[in-house]
This record gives sequence, C-alpha cells and structure tokens, in this order.
Amino acid sequence: MAVAANPLVQEVLSGGNRQLLELAASGFLPLPPEQLLPLQVSLARGADAEIRERATQCLRSMDARVAANFLGQAAGPAELAFFAAEVGHPLVLETILRRRDVPRQILVDLARRLPGDLQELLLLRQDAIVEEPAILYALEDNRQLTPYTQRRIQEYREHLLPQKSPAVRAALAEAAERLTEEELEEAIAAVRQVPAEGEIEDHTGLSEGQIRMLTVPQRLRLTRGASRVMKQILIRDPNSQVAIAVLQHNSFSEQEMEQVARSRSLAEEVLTEVSKRREWVSRYTICRALITNPKTPVALSVRLLPKMSVRDLKLVSRDRNVADAVRTSATRLYTIKQK
Repeated sequence: MAVAANPLVQEVLSGGNRQLLELAASGFLPLPPEQLLPLQVSLARGADAEIRERATQCLRSMDARVAANFLGQAAGPAELAFFAAEVGHPLVLETILRRRDVPRQILVDLARRLPGDLQELLLLRQDAIVEEPAILYALEDNRQLTPYTQRRIQEYREHLLPQKSPAVRAALAEAAERLTEEELEEAIAAVRQVPAEGEIEDHTGLSEGQIRMLTVPQRLRLTRGASRVMKQILIRDPNSQVAIAVLQHNSFSEQEMEQVARSRSLAEEVLTEVSKRREWVSRYTICRALITNPKTPVALSVRLLPKMSVRDLKLVSRDRNVADAVRTSATRLYTIKQK
C-alpha cells in the first residue's frame, strides 16, 4: 500500500513515538487525506485504547465533504467499513452506497439502519442486491423501513433475486470461472484490511466476516477444494448458490453431512441439494436428520419417511418441530409397519 511506504506513516505505525501517535490520531500530521485517513482508521482499530478513542473521535467529527471525497475515490475496504459503521452523516453514507466496488457486507450492515431516502438509493444498487440478496433481508430489519422500500423488496424477490433467476445464476458462475488467481488474491488482500470477525480460516487467513465481504463470484471460487473451516463458513452463506457449490465441489464425511442435514440455518435449496445425492441419503443418520429438520421441504421429508425405522417413525409422529403433514405421514407409516 502506498500509505505504508511513506516514512512518516511507517514511523507512526511502528508505535515508538507516543507524541507522533497522538498527532496522527488527532489528524495533525502533514499528510494528504489519502494517506492520513487510512492511517487514522488503522489507529482507530488498534490496541491502544487512548489512541483508538482519539482517532475515532477525530474521524467522526471531520468535515463530511472531505470524508466523502476520500471515500468516493481513494478509500479501501477497511476505510469504507469504518466510516459506514462509525459516521452517520448522509453525505458520507451516500458516497459509500454509490461506490460500485463497495464490499457487499458493508451494504448489508448499512441496510439495517439507513433512513428512508438512503434506502431508495440502496435499492438502485441492483447489481449488489443480485450478488448479495441478504441486503433485502437486512432492509426488512430496518425500523425505519418505508412503505416504498417494503414494496420494492417484494418486487425484487419476485423478479430479481438469483435464487429465482437461472440466467443470473449462470452469469455469476461464469464470472467465477473468469476470475484469475491473481484477481482472487488481490480481493483477499483487500478484505484482510478489515478487522477480523468470527472464526479464522487457516489457508486464506480470513475470518467469516471478511469472507462475507467478497463478491459472490469470489466466494464461489473459494468453494473449490475448501478446507473444513471454509466449508463450514460457506455452507452458511446467505446466497444459496454459494452454499450449493460447497456441496458440489467438496467431499464430506458422514458426520459432516449429518451436521449439514440437521442445520436449521441453511436455505431449503441447500437441504434439497443434499437429498439429491444417493450416497448421502442412503446413510440412515443423514436421512433422519433431513426428515427431522423443520427447514427441509415437507414433500422431501415425506418422500424420505419410508426409510425410517419403526422406532424413529414413532418419534417423528410426536415431534412438534416438524410440519403437520410430516407427522401425519409418519403416524400412518408407523401404524402400517407395526402390523
């Protein structure tokens, strides 16, 4: 990074000069904004509580026009994430929303608290919503949700989301194929600037939160030959295309697949994909986990019920967590097998 190449910045980051640290945190160093602001963001995310507080307060109180000019042109993922989380000025947020390359997870986080006029601006980012449908779910959690936004969310779900559009799914898969290793490494290096949140994956060194900031094509590429931790992270991806790609591109032990089949945090499409693999549903524990998972589509659970033992049919027939139709079918099969 060019910022780190500046000798003055390097001296600040070394931490050896307390007075210099305080000047940097307060924004008093003779540096252009494209070097000073990333330095302050780094200090605002650092371990020193006093310096962290001083840098944070300085960035929060700075002229919104200066911040917006920086965010619109020179800011990287770490700076965009900081200002999105810490600064609520409309001009700052609008600038972040308009950045074509803003990490999608930042848009998800912003969607939960944007005022009505900025909600409309976010809804114009159809490219981002197609890549990260979780933006719409986050908008629904917004206490300031407007009737207009609510109506557009429903329209997008019907006509725009990749889960409903084979053409969009194909486009994302093609984009993942075109992605070079160098481009993927650059993207990974960029999101490493953002503070880690959640479990760390050893191979990439990324946390779950950082992985979520990658685009859908980039996350699709990470599904290939994924490590155990990467599989666990990506199988929970809010975009079901990514989660399904994990199943398609990796091997799973019976215990791992049983955990997948039992998970109530996965989309129905993912559980349906599990049921399509004969080697998985032929394993009794996996089949049972699918049937007793309330997220499994009812028709799928009913279709698998004949594989269950008499004892488990009885248990399913009394399980209030599964659908009525599944309990009724289990009761009928239990009665038949008892005779």
